[in-house]
Amino acid sequence: MSSPWKKRQEIPDPQVRDAADQFDDARLLLDAQPPGSGLLLPLLNNAVVALELYLKSLSAVTVHTPIPGFPGGSIVTAEAEIKGHGLVRLLKSIPGDVRKSLEQEYKTTHPERVLQEALIQYEGLFTASRFAFEKSKKLDKYLLSPLMELCSFFRDFVSRIEPSERIEWPRPSDPEESVVPSSD
Repeated sequence: MSSPWKKRQEIPDPQVRDAADQFDDARLLLDAQPPGSGLLLPLLNNAVVALELYLKSLSAVTVHTPIPGFPGGSIVTAEAEIKGHGLVRLLKSIPGDVRKSLEQEYKTTHPERVLQEALIQYEGLFTASRFAFEKSKKLDKYLLSPLMELCSFFRDFVSRIEPSERIEWPRPSDPEESVVPSSD
């Protein structure tokens, strides 16, 4: 039986947030190492993955997969609404009210900056941090201190946001409409 809703979200999604926190914990451990430790690439990679996952935690869709042989039971997972690593694209996929709150808080704590512009600076870092040996990859354009600040900002924001559940129901004319089981 399929679910009666078209789309369901918990914002922030706890599973995606947990993954983001783990990558951010690794970022903090790597950042605490002394200069010259040879860990810059893992630091950059963990930081940008944490950013990506914090953004995805604010727009992920909850997926209920039925468990065969267990009527009414399902495995609950999350799926990014937007695939890929584009930070600005992920920002734009966040529901409007949540995105507005995120952008306003960023503006309050960083009055001279705009969140989208801060994220644009790190577009491409996911690939560059893994393939830094390629001629076309220029790591010097990715400033470390602002990246660390951005990660801390997102972790703090996501940890303080009041969790909310959102359910999008299908319209009666929607071809994907599910039948809600009756209680007869």
